[in-house]
Amino acid sequence: MSIEKRSFGHLDGKGDVELYKITNSNGAFVELMTLGAGIHSVNVPDRKGKLGDVVLGFDDVNNYVDPDLGYQGLVVGRYANRIRDAKFVLDGNEYHTPNNQGTWTLHSGGRFSFNIWDVEEVGDNFVTFKFFSPDMEDGFPGNFTMKVKYTFDDSNALKIEYTVLSDKKTVANPTNHSYFNLSADSSKTIEDEYLLVNADKFTETDDSQLPTGELGELKGTMMDFSTLHKIGDKIDEPFRAVIDGIGYDNNYCLKDKKLGELTQAAVLYDEASGRNMEVWTDLVGIQVYCGGWLAKDGNPGKGDSKVTYRRGVALETQFYPDSVNHSNFPFKYVEANEEFKTITEFRFSTK
Repeated sequence: MSIEKRSFGHLDGKGDVELYKITNSNGAFVELMTLGAGIHSVNVPDRKGKLGDVVLGFDDVNNYVDPDLGYQGLVVGRYANRIRDAKFVLDGNEYHTPNNQGTWTLHSGGRFSFNIWDVEEVGDNFVTFKFFSPDMEDGFPGNFTMKVKYTFDDSNALKIEYTVLSDKKTVANPTNHSYFNLSADSSKTIEDEYLLVNADKFTETDDSQLPTGELGELKGTMMDFSTLHKIGDKIDEPFRAVIDGIGYDNNYCLKDKKLGELTQAAVLYDEASGRNMEVWTDLVGIQVYCGGWLAKDGNPGKGDSKVTYRRGVALETQFYPDSVNHSNFPFKYVEANEEFKTITEFRFSTK
């Protein structure tokens, strides 16, 4: 195992961004950036042993902070996904969050994603990043510290450990927003890759894709990935929870899930390369998003690649969207001066 540090580039108005490269004994490697505690690249072998980068991203660090380009690889905090009407009530007090998506909040306004994090610790196969947000910043209570530790091991597993500490009771829903394309060729759409999601329900949504509070049954619908099949098989079929032309951007409720228990949430497989990725989490939901909101004409990515429509799938482990406004959704508040921890693992292999 080895780790290297290098400069990535200068982020306009914010400073220099650094990259940390962790290489395992097999030669596979990941690159992590101080911007948004993000994943810049994941280079793992195909069935013939050839390395390929399986996440979307950019050569120009400044593209990462454009919210229209999809939060590529970035950590999202304090609270990922949606908050209806940009507000929630906690212990009788109403808190107002950024209305950066019309009348509602998406990804807490992006502060954790679009700023440079501190590096707290570096080891042979891990890096720990840290970010502090003061009380009531973006409307959230508590002096709030988040740490994100990435560990990459010889089995080609990338583990993400999130640790949160606040001096007031508050909310947290951290995730990572990487877009995966296991072909390692972003000219290929995600539609030909195979997906399995261990879920039997999803959060029903309204026309703005905000949860209604109801849970829908997946069985027999175009959203059912309880068996492994191509993402593109039914992506354009009409369905009440999917916007025409966009495709999947939905929260799946993991089946028989106990909060805090690490279990397999999803499997992504590319038949041509043989690359396989398992997603494991101790949280209760996973957002499946196939990049349907990304521009169809694309944006410059890494090398000759483009970040564009349906070229990657984000598998975002999480509490259900807008859980802060739905008492029937499984959720855990961050208690004052008590650490909240959650783990996600991306386990890569071939077959």
